[in-house]
Order: sequence, then structure tokens, then C-alpha cells
Amino acid sequence: MPVRRVAHTMRCHMIRRVSRIPILAAVAAVPWVVGMMLPLQANPPQEVSVAFDPSDVYFQGYLSSRDAELLEAQGDFIGALRKLERAKEMFDVVRHYHPEWKERMVSGRHAKTEESLQRVRPLADEQLRKQREVVAELEGAPVRPAERPREDRSAVPGGVLQQDPMLSRRLKEAEAEVERLRAESAKSQEAGRRQQAGGAELERRNAELQVQLQAAEQGLRSLRSRLSTAPVESELLSLNQRIASLEQERGAMAMALEQSRGAHNESMARVATLEADLNRMKQERDVIERDLEAERRVSNQVVAGLRRQLKGLEAELEKRNGELSEAHGRIRSLTEELRQSRDAYAQLQGERDALMIERDQMSALLKLNEQGRIQQLIEQNLAVAKNLREAKERVASLESQAETDKDAITDALRDLAIAKTQINGLQREKREQDKRLSELEERLKREEQALADAGALADPAESEMLRDIVRRQLRVQERRRQARDLVVRAARNLGGQDPDLADAISLFDGQEVELTPDEMKLVADRQVDGEFVSPFARDRGSVSQSMERLNRDIAVFERTAEKSFVAGRLLPARELYQMILDQHPGHSPSWCRLGVVHLKLDDAAAAAETFRRAAELDPRNPYAHRMLGYSLMCAGDSNAAEAALRKSLEQSPNDARGRMLLATLC
Repeated sequence: MPVRRVAHTMRCHMIRRVSRIPILAAVAAVPWVVGMMLPLQANPPQEVSVAFDPSDVYFQGYLSSRDAELLEAQGDFIGALRKLERAKEMFDVVRHYHPEWKERMVSGRHAKTEESLQRVRPLADEQLRKQREVVAELEGAPVRPAERPREDRSAVPGGVLQQDPMLSRRLKEAEAEVERLRAESAKSQEAGRRQQAGGAELERRNAELQVQLQAAEQGLRSLRSRLSTAPVESELLSLNQRIASLEQERGAMAMALEQSRGAHNESMARVATLEADLNRMKQERDVIERDLEAERRVSNQVVAGLRRQLKGLEAELEKRNGELSEAHGRIRSLTEELRQSRDAYAQLQGERDALMIERDQMSALLKLNEQGRIQQLIEQNLAVAKNLREAKERVASLESQAETDKDAITDALRDLAIAKTQINGLQREKREQDKRLSELEERLKREEQALADAGALADPAESEMLRDIVRRQLRVQERRRQARDLVVRAARNLGGQDPDLADAISLFDGQEVELTPDEMKLVADRQVDGEFVSPFARDRGSVSQSMERLNRDIAVFERTAEKSFVAGRLLPARELYQMILDQHPGHSPSWCRLGVVHLKLDDAAAAAETFRRAAELDPRNPYAHRMLGYSLMCAGDSNAAEAALRKSLEQSPNDARGRMLLATLC
């Protein structure tokens, strides 16, 4: 069956049933008819005449207008505006590409649509502004100016009349050619009626013009059909994108509904358990009341005694409560005292560090290179050399014995390695000491040069005194260096007679003792551990992919939760934000939005806890601190609310709402 007959049959069938079925069903049927026609136009490598009926496009615009009327009656002005704009696009297609098709009817419908647009657009803008305010309240952000919603047409052509320039140019050329051929045909027929002679030639000419005119009209119809299908394809792709987005939101809402059902079932089970416990407790209460009545009948004295005991317990409880209040006050005072003590300790620690630095500098200036220090280093080298020699002797003796215990050998090798390590430490300490001495001498020389350069700018007496002190310090350092050289030289002379002293002197002036790999392993347990590498760490690529998936899921949940919040469905919005936090517990914006939902549900305690978590995750977020203060104020905790509001104003001093809340609280 030709496409034109299929479309006409379906359209007639829909028109007959449109008064008996809902409008939404008719809207769903029209894209199916258009979908049957689109595959026939998908591949146009050659010019093929496609019969695209403008009545289908007109009917689609008519249905959109009817939907807009229903949405306007229901109060959905944003949806009505979107439907009216879509209807206007369909009518523009018919007017532009099929101007000869029922021009008066199309123009009248187009004018009515324009009037409806002018009437609905201010209402839609106002409704959109209110929605923006609700979303801004949820997100805690400034109110953005209202903008009318536009469908995402990034993957489709830009507009109804903005088609391929080549096709538009071909359409204009075809229209001009049709007009030209019609004019020539009219002129030829008029000339044939006037002239009887040469009638065969004129008839042949008229026949050729008619053939050319029919071909041009066929090409014009084909171009118009191709151009008029583009808006329908654009609308189809836009609807597919909206369907995909709504499918994602429906999936998120289904997950929230599933969790809500689970929570509801748990709550119902909890209610059943509590009702059973309540019935049991009522039975116990009845038994106790019966026993109490029996006891009251038996002896009023017992009841009076119990009452006296109860009064005594109440008095004791009141006394304990007073003691508890005093204890709390004492704890607060001790806490304040502890804080002050910590501050004082930190201050003393800073003073101590400064004094230690000053002491080290004075020690470097005065006591770093005394003669006793040289003697002490020589004695330490002698002791270390002795330990090294004894360790070598032990190793040699143990290695000579084939049946020696392996643990003893290991201990001896460890002692040898430790002795070498100590020798290396002494040598490093000697080098550091020499470096400090050289730095001290350099500083003294710089100070002497600075005093000499000062000249007449400084006090002559003071400059002379300081130069004398610097020269004396330099002479002291020189004498100490000479004394050290004399001591080392004397020790070397004595080392010719004492091998142990010679070994110590060689260790004193020699290079660091190298440790074998085995010895380094033995002393490795004495060193501090380095950095640790987790065996569960993943590569950056997989982590990035996981984060992208997480961000996509969070975006879907946020969009769905925002729609639920705007619509006043607070419980699904709470479930969705809790699902986001289950997947990403560190998402601070979701904590803030969940706190707003708790406030809307009049749950100030849960809101305060939620905003406290958000403030802990992002301490520099003034909005989280301000909303924490507001939640605590609603919960009745004035002191904590004031502290939170003051912290918010420390982060954002120009926050007018925070200052207003603090003024209200104070």
C-alpha cells in the first residue's frame, strides 16, 4: 500500500476515535505513523517523489494545541507553553512548505496559537520563577533569573525553518522554474488560440512545456516533502531524548520506591512487634493493678510505707540531680581550665624551642670546640675501636669453631655491624662539628668586616669593643684548632707504640666504615620503617572510571530528587539523597540538601545532625554552618546555635541571613 494511503487511513481512523480516547493516546499514535514514513526518506541518493501529506503535520500541531489547552486547565503553564511552541512549529512547516494547502485554515490556526502563546508565556515564566525559588531553597544558592525551558536539540537540526542551505536554494530554484514553465505554458496556449496556422508546432511546444512543468512540479513536491519531514524527525529525536531521560529518572525513583517499601515493611513489622509488646505490657499492668488492689485491701500500712519510701527516693533523686548539675559545672570549668592549660603549654613549648635554638647558638659560639671535647672524641673512638676489635675477634673465634651455635654467630655479626654503625655515627658527628666551627669562624669574620665597613656611622667606642671581642673569639678558635692538632699528633706518635691507639686514630681521621649487605640486613630492624604501599590500591585509570560512573549516578539521583522536592514529595526526595550518600558519603552538597528536606519535614534534630556532618566534611562552607545554627535554634539549643552562626559569619562576614539569624537568637 502506498505511504500516502497508509497515512491517510491511519489519520482518518484516529480522527474517528479521537472523541472516544484520551488525547495522550492520540499523541502516541501520530509519531508511530510518522515513524512508518521516515524510513522511506532516510536514504535519498536520487530524487524520489515521497508523498508526505501536510495534513499529518497539521494534525500533529492540532493535537499539541489540544494538549496545551488541557495542561493550561490543569495549571501546568510550562508544559502548555512547550506544547504551543511545538504546535506553532508544525503550523509553520505547513505554511512554509505547503502554502497552497488550505491557507485560510492554517493561517487561522496559526493566529490562534500565537494568541495562546502570548497569553500563556507570562504565566509560564511566573511558574518557572517559583520553581527556581524552590530549587534555590533546596540548594542554598542565590535565586537565578527565570528562563523558559528549552528542549535539548543538540543532536537534531536547529529549527523548523533553518534547513540545509543547499536544499533551500534548490527549493527556491524549483519554485522559480515551476512559475517560469507555467508562464510559458500559458503564453503558448494563448498564442495557439490566436494563430490557427502552425498549430502542430504549437501543440508540440505546449506538450513539451506540459511535460517539463509536470517534472518541475514533481521535483518541487519532492523537495517540499523532504524539507517538511525534517521538523518531524527533529521532534522524534527530541522525544526519544526526553524518553531516555525520563527512563533514567524512573529508574532512580524505582530504586527509591523499593527502599521506601523495604523501610515501610520494616516499620510495619516493628509496629506489629510494638503492638504485641503493648498488649503484653497491658496484661502485666492489669495483673499489677489487681495485685496492688489486693494489697491495698489487705494492708493500707504497706502502701503508706511504700509511699514514704517513694518520697524518700524522690528526695534522694533530686539531691543526686543537684550533685550531677554541680558535677557538670565542675566538668565545664575543668574543660576550660584544660584548654587554658593547653594554650599555656603551647606557649611554653614555643618559648622553650626558641630558648633551645638560642642555647645551641651560644653553645656553638662558646663551648663547641673545647679541648675536653677532642679528648672525649678520642676516648669514644678508643672505646668503639675496642668494641670493633673484640667483635672481630669473636667473629673469628666463632667462625673457627664449626659446631658453634648459629645464634651466637648471628649475635656476634650484629654486634660487629652495630659497632661499625656507631663508628660511622661518630665520624658524621665530627664532620658536623667541623662544619659548625667553620660556619662560626665565617660569621665572626663577616661581623668583623661589617664593623669595619660601618666606619663613622657607628659609635667608635662600641665598634672598637666589638672588634676586640671578634678578634678574641677568632684567636680562641685558632688556639683550639692548634691544640686539637697537637693532641691528634701526639696520639699518632703514641699510636706507633700502641696498636689500639693507632686503630682509633685511623678511625678518627678515616672514611666511614662500609657495611656488608649481610650486616645491613642485621641492623635493618633498628631503623624506622619507610613508606607503606597498600596492596589494595588500584590504578588511576580504574579509579577515574569509577568516579565517572559515580558522578553520572549522582547526577541522575540529584535531578530526580530535585523534581520530587519541587513537586512537594519530600519523602521520596529524602530517600534519593540518602541513596546518594550511601554511594558517596563524602558528598557535602547532598548532606546540605538532605538537611533542608529534614527541616521541611519538621525534624530539626535530624537536620542538625545532617548539617553537622556537612560542616565536618567541608569546614569552610558558611552555608552548612549557618543552616546548622538555624537547625539547632529550631531544636532549642541556643548556645550551640550561636556558636555555629558565629563560625558561619567568620567564613562569610557579608552573609545577611546569618547576621539576621544571630540577631534573632541574641
